[in-house]
Amino acid sequence: MFKRILLLSIIYLCFMPLSYAANTVYAIRIVEHADKTRIVFDLAKKPLFNLYDRHKKTQIVVDFAGTRNKVNVSQLARLSSNITRVEQTKSAKSSDLRLIFHLAQPIKYRFFELAGNKTARNRLVIDLPVKPTQSAKSVIKQKSPVVVKKITKKPVVRHPKRDVVIAIDAGHGGKDPGSIGFKKFVEKDITLAIAKKTVAILNQKKGIKAVLIRKDDRYISLNERSAIARKYKAELLVSVHADGFTSSKPSGASTLILSQGRANYEFKKKLRDDNVNGLLGGVGDAIKNSNGADDLQYTFLDLGRQYSQGAGYNIASLIHHELAKVTEMHKSKPYEQSLAVLKSLDIPSLLVETGFVTNYREGKKLTTSRHQYKIANAIAQGSYLYFRNSPPKDTYLAYMRNSIHVVKKGDSLSVIARSYGTTESRIKQVNNLTKSTIFIGQKLKIPTS
Repeated sequence: MFKRILLLSIIYLCFMPLSYAANTVYAIRIVEHADKTRIVFDLAKKPLFNLYDRHKKTQIVVDFAGTRNKVNVSQLARLSSNITRVEQTKSAKSSDLRLIFHLAQPIKYRFFELAGNKTARNRLVIDLPVKPTQSAKSVIKQKSPVVVKKITKKPVVRHPKRDVVIAIDAGHGGKDPGSIGFKKFVEKDITLAIAKKTVAILNQKKGIKAVLIRKDDRYISLNERSAIARKYKAELLVSVHADGFTSSKPSGASTLILSQGRANYEFKKKLRDDNVNGLLGGVGDAIKNSNGADDLQYTFLDLGRQYSQGAGYNIASLIHHELAKVTEMHKSKPYEQSLAVLKSLDIPSLLVETGFVTNYREGKKLTTSRHQYKIANAIAQGSYLYFRNSPPKDTYLAYMRNSIHVVKKGDSLSVIARSYGTTESRIKQVNNLTKSTIFIGQKLKIPTS
């Protein structure tokens, strides 16, 4: 009897690991929040795992028993400034999976599990709480008596300085050339040149900070482009493209927005996801404070979608109007399409087709610096006009739009102009002043630019 029990025990122990061999990691998502970085693993089954840190808390190791990985981990580190590298290595058993997250600084982690249901897989969640810290370089600058002396000479600034962030995305790149026209008019080169000019023009406007999604000839996936814009905390994403067709006849620029069908699909998909806290702006803040209540999250996400789509169409209309001044238009107004690069529910997004590279006349113009500048200026002007007229709260543009200065003793037009970052002539212009004389108690409108 004892021998039979022993034999059964040995057989059970031999075959026990096979119960875990079928587990699979289907997705790994990394989302940066204001106070933490969240890593989420989507798995087929409830995982059997071991989680620990090493090398003075600069590495987090996750060992999954009997698990295979379907995720390419080589590009994951690009989604967070707190993670420098993610690697997949061999563990003691060939059927086990080991993932190592290399951190930019020592961080104490937290983790929890979420059981799967009809709309979501089993999940393992790791949180890396990170508070923003002041760099040593900035501390040294503050202690420098020379810098302090310079700061005291500057006029007192009585308004916030937060800029509106606009992300400009040059379509295609790297292994993806996009459309190719006559004499090798290559879309990826044209879009990068126009994107760089657009950013340069926008950064000359006070209250705007423009950033490039693609800075050189490299390939970036469509999902990564939205993630990079979100990392910059962008309040607008403009994707720049050049059209192509099998015939050389079509010509003209276009502006495109996300179709209602695709927006509804992304909305339902986001509801099934667990990283809605990663959304930007008021949507993300509202969801974060909803304490996980599904009905509130649904409401806030739907409001965010409505705002994003509405703002995207309004900005597209302004850019469309500016483009019509400098080039032929393919359509009479912005039109809808199901485009993956525009799927973000929290960032107003649009796509600009700058013209057809397959039309020889237009393709040739698109390769010239002069025409590229005209297109870039139209994109920049349309984007700026929207935010100048509808500035987000706590921004420099919002402050300037609402600013009324009451003249007090010691004020002059030159002092007021320096304080608000504008000029005497602009203040005189918006207030219909013919002279530079002002009096105590007088109310002056402050120009927005």
